[in-house]
Amino acid sequence: MKSGRIENKIYRTDVIEQYHQKCLFLGEDRSISVYLFLNVRLLSTILLFFLILLIDYRQLVIGVFLAGVYYYYFSKFYFDYRIENRRRQLEKEAISFFEVLMLSLEAGRNLMDSLNLSIQSLDCDLSMEFHTALKEVEYGKSLGEALDDLKKRIPSPTIQNMILGLQQSNSYGNNMVKTIHQQIDYIREMRIMEAKEKINKMPIQISIVSVLLFIPIILLLILSPAIVQFFLS
Repeated sequence: MKSGRIENKIYRTDVIEQYHQKCLFLGEDRSISVYLFLNVRLLSTILLFFLILLIDYRQLVIGVFLAGVYYYYFSKFYFDYRIENRRRQLEKEAISFFEVLMLSLEAGRNLMDSLNLSIQSLDCDLSMEFHTALKEVEYGKSLGEALDDLKKRIPSPTIQNMILGLQQSNSYGNNMVKTIHQQIDYIREMRIMEAKEKINKMPIQISIVSVLLFIPIILLLILSPAIVQFFLS
C-alpha cells in the first residue's frame, strides 16, 4: 500500500489490507481498487446522512443510524456476496480442472506442461487464474512465487490447499496425483453437503413464502363482509 495517500491516515493499515484482499478475491475482472472503494463508501455514507437531514433536520438520530447501517452493509453487498458466489463457481470449476491436471500428470508430464494443458483444455475463471500465474513465471517469478500470488486471488480455502499441495509436491517430490485425487474427492463431498443443506432449507423457505402470500388473502376473505358493509352504509 502507498504510504503517502490520505486514506492511509484515515484508515488503519489492517483495514486497508483487509479490503485489498477482498479486491483480489474478486478476480481478474475486478473494476475497483481498494482506495476507490473506501472513498466511494465514505462519501456515499456522508451524502446519505445529509440527505436524511435535508428531508427532516430533526431526524439526526435516525440519520446516524441509517448511515451507520449503510456503511456497514455496503461492504457486504459489494464484496461478500460476490466473493461467495465466486468461491462456489471456482470450486465447481476445480473438479474438471484438477481432473485434467491429474490425468496429464499420470501420463508422465511435468507440472508446468500439465498446467498448460489444463489451461488450454478448459475455458473458465480458474484456468484464467492459472494462466496469469504461468505468465508471471515467464516474466521471471519462480513457480512457487507465482502459486503463492495465485492463492491470494482465490477465495476458496479448499482450492488454496490444493495449490499448496501442488507446491509441496513439486518441491519435495511427493505423490502429486494422490494429493489432487484426495482434494477432488473432498470438493465433491463439500458440494454434496451444500446441496443437501439447500434441500433441507427448502421446506422452511416455502413455508415462509406461503405464509406471506396467503395471510393477506385470508384476512381479505375474513374482512370482506365488513368491508362491503362499510361501503354499502
